[in-house]
Amino acid sequence: MIRALAVLGFSLAFGLAAHAGGPGVFQFEPDARDALHLLWSSSLASRAERVACLAGVIEGDTVRVLRILPLVATGGDSLGISAKASLEACGPPSWQGTVHTHIAMRAGQRPYSSFSGADRGVMLMWGQRWKATGIFCVLFSSEQAHCELDGIDGSLIFPTTQY
Repeated sequence: MIRALAVLGFSLAFGLAAHAGGPGVFQFEPDARDALHLLWSSSLASRAERVACLAGVIEGDTVRVLRILPLVATGGDSLGISAKASLEACGPPSWQGTVHTHIAMRAGQRPYSSFSGADRGVMLMWGQRWKATGIFCVLFSSEQAHCELDGIDGSLIFPTTQY
């Protein structure tokens, strides 16, 4: 029942955004896709989550991810990147948000496939800092990502996508 309500709520929110002319799909350009695979591989090899700035554009019904820039770990939270560092480094006009990895497994079996509460706090701070809607993704497997738009215009959650 709860799952059905969640799907219904998602469908209504997604349908309203699409009806209002919002984007409906994510597209990863080849260079961005290659860099995301490297970010995931680096995260697995180091057994630590990784963060990168994300450049993208919204064109009609599509969010196009153009490129990423991995950030160097200098301390901070469990990601090794402080929220302040990513907020400062990943802002407009060069960057429109962030992407990070979730390599931890829920109950040792399934990856965390969406944003944590702390992630959402950083997304909120990004929107407040840059007064813009940001593009945010979390990689939770070697091929899958969860992406959202979040900021001054509200939020739009997308279905799991392949990168």
